[in-house]
Order: sequence, then structure tokens, then C-alpha cells
Amino acid sequence: MKKLKKFSFLLPSVFMPTFPILSFYLRNISELSLRFIVKPLITSITLSFIGTLFLSLLTKNKNKATLLVILFNLIFFSYGHLSNSLNDILFIKLPRGIILGPDKIFLPTITLLLIFLILKILKSPKDFGQTISFINVSLLVIVSYLTFSIIKKEYQKNNILIFFPQSSSKTLQEQKITPDIYYIILDGYARQDILKNIYHYDNSWFIEGLRKMGFYVANQARSNYLHTYLSLPSTLNMRYLDDLPQKYGENPPSDSAARQLTSNNEATKKLKNYGYTIINFASIWEGTNESYLADITYKGESYFKILGKNIALDEASITFLQTTLLSPFVKEVWADALRSRILYTLQKLPTIPFKKEKKFIIAHIVAPHPPYVFDTEGNPVPEAEFEFADEGIDKRKKYLDQLIFISKQILPVIQNIIKNSPSPPIIILQADHGPGSTFGKREEWKKNYSPTALKERSGILYAVYFPNKNYSQFYESISPVNTFRILFNVFFNENLELLPDKTFYTDYERIYDFKDVTDVVR
Repeated sequence: MKKLKKFSFLLPSVFMPTFPILSFYLRNISELSLRFIVKPLITSITLSFIGTLFLSLLTKNKNKATLLVILFNLIFFSYGHLSNSLNDILFIKLPRGIILGPDKIFLPTITLLLIFLILKILKSPKDFGQTISFINVSLLVIVSYLTFSIIKKEYQKNNILIFFPQSSSKTLQEQKITPDIYYIILDGYARQDILKNIYHYDNSWFIEGLRKMGFYVANQARSNYLHTYLSLPSTLNMRYLDDLPQKYGENPPSDSAARQLTSNNEATKKLKNYGYTIINFASIWEGTNESYLADITYKGESYFKILGKNIALDEASITFLQTTLLSPFVKEVWADALRSRILYTLQKLPTIPFKKEKKFIIAHIVAPHPPYVFDTEGNPVPEAEFEFADEGIDKRKKYLDQLIFISKQILPVIQNIIKNSPSPPIIILQADHGPGSTFGKREEWKKNYSPTALKERSGILYAVYFPNKNYSQFYESISPVNTFRILFNVFFNENLELLPDKTFYTDYERIYDFKDVTDVVR
């Protein structure tokens, strides 16, 4: 016992960094795997151990050394939360375009406070033994609770039996006309009337540009679901997801069933059977990132560097790092990385027609959806905020700027795809859902629930280009659940019945609690 007590000052080196990392994982457990926390846990615990031992030799006081490491961990893992909460308060525009964001004000303040507390601890005559004991017990209880909660959630998550519906199609025969198929998702792109009525912006130049190229544009199209993780699997599987709450409950520990329905979907399986090569342009969202089951994946840069370390270019990594003291370093670097990923997709798409095999191309472009990293001309946004649900009435201008930029970019991309194709392709240009400025941030959805919020979020861009211009099965109020049904009917001689166009609401708390709001948004 005495030997254990002798080294008890090292316990916070384990508990202190473990607490915020496990907390983050538990909050996002439905979207992450345990592998995500292994590296940050090992790194942070190792650095805390080394720091505690070094400071104990330097100060010749183990308890003070431990307290200093606890203090640094506390600031390191809480800085991002505090900084992000002050985004709207500490944002000062000075003359000549100079902007003082929260980091330029808050970071120096925190640094001075840290120096003051370090000096206070070092000069104090106290031993801090009781303080360390109290912290040890408190952290042990908290970490034990988090560990138990994660084990319970992981057990529930891993015992979810993922159900993949069997293909209803018979043996598929090779077709004479097999055009390339491009499925381009502009995440969060609003319908024309939504932009005009809510954002006071007229994008008729964009819609007319599509129509002049031969697109059919549905003026009253709406999404079937209000979130990407539900909308894309519904579209690609050509069905509604009513079986998810029936099989897994309205609030399962994981949305893995829906996400796996995105990668292992019916439309892709059909096209594989028809001899198509599947090409995916990796987004930063897990469902259409590198995990998508494609024959070829284009992604550009897979990592961005922070302090010389490679960090995976995905939503989970950036969200976690933004909660830490690395947040100021992450923002600028990751903004460049995200812009680079989007620009890479836009530049690479027109080259795909030169590949000889027949192809099904999926390009999920996370724009105009936040994070807002482009202005109208494609320039970086100063002090960009990196929240993937960072929407609200005050963010409408940033959303609109990014929408204008992506609109100007995608028109010539589509023109070049058509121009470079040996035979005219099929192009589906759709949003998965609309913007959510009326709903606001994730935690505000219930409070801001209204017909206006539903109509804004469900009203989507919907445009299709068929080489034979046979748009007889399309109609103004169509929804994406019928897109691939029509495609297979027109080009592969299938006889798939069109489904009623429904829209379902669910918030961020009960992920499969579907509420039919069709009559509200119609």
C-alpha cells in the first residue's frame, strides 16, 4: 500500500486526459469506433506522465508537479469549448478588414491566466496533498462511470444486427445503352423558392443554366429525410427507412445501420451487376468517405498537418481537436484542407469521362453545408468556424456566400463532363436536404420547430440530365426516393413502381424517431 501511495501522484496523469477523451467519445459513440480514441489516449497519457515526472524533479514537489499537469490538461481540453462558445461575442471587426476573433483575444488571456496560476502554485507554502487526493477520487469515480457507460453502449451497438435488404432484381442482362452515371450531391443546397423567400437571393441564373444544358429541374422537390445519414441511404436504396425504428428502436446507441445502408446500397449493387465500375469521391463525412464500398476512390490529400503530425481529414478528428487548446492551430490549417478536398473534387470530375469503362460516380460535396470556408469568389473565410451543424439566422450570409461560389463552380464542371463524354451521360444533381438556419444549432431544433423550419430544411435542389431527354416520369414535387427507380425504368427496362413522396422529421436526440411531416411541407 505504501508503494502504491508513493506513486499516487501519477494517477491524475492517467485520469485527467482520459476524462475529456472518453466524454467526447460517449457523446459521439453512434458515429465513432473505439479505434478513434486509442491514439489520443496513449499520446495524452504518455505526455502527462512525462510532464509530471519532469516537473516533480524540477520543483522537487510531487504534488505541485501533479497540480500543474492537471491545470494544463484542464486548459488544454476545455479551451476549444470556451473559445467556440465565445465566437459570437468576441468577434470584432476593425478598420482595413482586420478581424479580432475569439482566439486572438481569448488565447492571450488564457496564457496570462495560466502563467499567473503556475506562479501562484509554485510560490504557495501548501503541500496540496489533500487536493490531489480529492482530485484522484473524483476523477476515478467519473472515469469509472464513463467507462461503464461506454462498455454498455458498445455492447448494445455491437449487438445490432445490420439488415441489408436483398436485391429484388432478377438476373440483370447487359444493356445496349449504358451511359455513365454521375450522382453529385451538393450538401444542403436549397430549392429556388426557399432561397428567394428566406435568403432573399435569386439563383435563377443557375437554374436556367442547368435547363439550357438540357436538365430537368423540379421546382417543388423536397427531401425524404432532414439529415444526410438518413437521406442518402433512402435515395440510394430507393425506399423509405421504416424498418430502422422497427428493428433497432427510435433511439439506438448507433446510427451504424443507416450509415452501412449508404455504403452497401441497392442502386450500387444493381449497377455492379450491370457491369459498372463504382467511383467515389471521398467526402469528410464517414458515410461517403473512404469507407464507401467503391472500386476506385479519389480523395486528394488524406491528412492535414498540425505541429508536424498527420491528422486524418474527417469530421470526427476535426470536431475533437476543436475542443482542445489546438483549436487555434487547427482552424486555419483545416480550412485549407477542406477547401482543398472540395476543389480537388471539382477539378477531377471533368476528367472522369476519359476513363474507358462504364462508370457510376458518386461525388458528395460538403457545400454549401457548413463549415463555411468559401466566400462568393472562393477566397478563404476569415476566422472560419468549424461546426458541422453551425446553422442559424445569423449564419445565412455565410451560407449564401458558399452557395453562390459552389453554384458558379459546378456549372462549368457539368458542362465539361458532358463535353468530355464520348456518349452523353446521366447526371443527377441533388441536395440531400436543405439548410437549417431556422432550426439553428443541433440543441435548438426542438425549440425552433416550425412549418418554416421544416420547409427550409426539406426544400432541395433537384436536377437530372438524361441523354434521351425522356423526363416523362418526373414531376415538380418529386423526392429523391424515386430518382433511381426512374433511372432504372428508363435506361434498364425495369418496372419499378414509384413510391409516394413523403418527408420525415427527426431531431438529433432520437435518431430514428420519424415523424411524417409531408402535409406540412407540401
